[in-house]
Amino acid sequence: MANLAYRSPTYYELVAPPELDWRPYRPPSYFAYREEWRRRGVEAFSGFFPLHLDVDPTNRCNLGCLMCPRTHYLNEGQKDWAPEGLGDLDFGLYERIISEGSRNDLKSVKLNFLGEPLLYPRLIDMVALASQAGLWVMLNTNAVLLTERLSRELLLAGLTDIFFSFDSPYQNEYEAIRVGANYHKVLENIGAFMEAKKSLNLPAVQTRASMVLPEDPQGREEIQADYVRLFRNFKVAEIGFGLPTVMGRDYESLNPLVFCCPDLFRRLFIYQDGVYGPCCGDWSRRIPIGSMGDGRTIQEVWTGSELAQLRLAHQSGSYRNIAACRACSVPYLSTVAV
Repeated sequence: MANLAYRSPTYYELVAPPELDWRPYRPPSYFAYREEWRRRGVEAFSGFFPLHLDVDPTNRCNLGCLMCPRTHYLNEGQKDWAPEGLGDLDFGLYERIISEGSRNDLKSVKLNFLGEPLLYPRLIDMVALASQAGLWVMLNTNAVLLTERLSRELLLAGLTDIFFSFDSPYQNEYEAIRVGANYHKVLENIGAFMEAKKSLNLPAVQTRASMVLPEDPQGREEIQADYVRLFRNFKVAEIGFGLPTVMGRDYESLNPLVFCCPDLFRRLFIYQDGVYGPCCGDWSRRIPIGSMGDGRTIQEVWTGSELAQLRLAHQSGSYRNIAACRACSVPYLSTVAV
């Protein structure tokens, strides 16, 4: 599909048209942050603190999406991804996260990982606390619970970026993939958010709709074209397409020999029970790097031996010596055209 812009090894976006572009409304500091994000990935430079934190408010979800590792693990009875069961992040831990980040030049936080953030009872407080600390505040959502009132509350609290996960432009396919969601109701919710953003005069807020493409590349171009038409009608700025990770596939035999993950040098994950994670694909916690419950700070983990060894393995071309990295889909998918 024409005009797709590269964003990561496995994700592409259609560039926003000028009339929907939020970038002109952002300050120079934002672009300095994004340049630092790019530089760290290219130069494999980690600094003394992550640029960005992915914080999971909850590992609960209101859907059972077919492609989601969470759904796969629940169906398989695998408990490593949630050893203490389902629950929410303690707000006191979140306050510690934001307090430490604000002292160490943290730039942004995204409020989700394997759960649906709108289920978290103090999500508005989460957004407000991060916004007051001067952070760019992002979240991914399936938008099932995104009422007009909640949309306004999120925006007034300081939400700067929202990413709608909506996995087909066609009702039957969408509802078969996003099990438990109603196609028309979710589109209505997204429309309500866009109206709230307009009425509050917040052109700097980034909006994005994205879907995971089907594994079979046949017909992808038509799907993408229909998806773009659907969300351009809602004035959503960014429209993205991700390549699918097939749960249970043997990626170890498919991976190329050389790969250096850029995210090891710029972002850190914190699960809802306070455990630290190294990347977006370590869903079952195969790479332990510490926990807030152990008293280790974010900076101690970021500059600690576990991540240092992991980065060195990637920089030296020996990432395949690490079981979790060897089984990751990203190195393989980075060689696949969208």
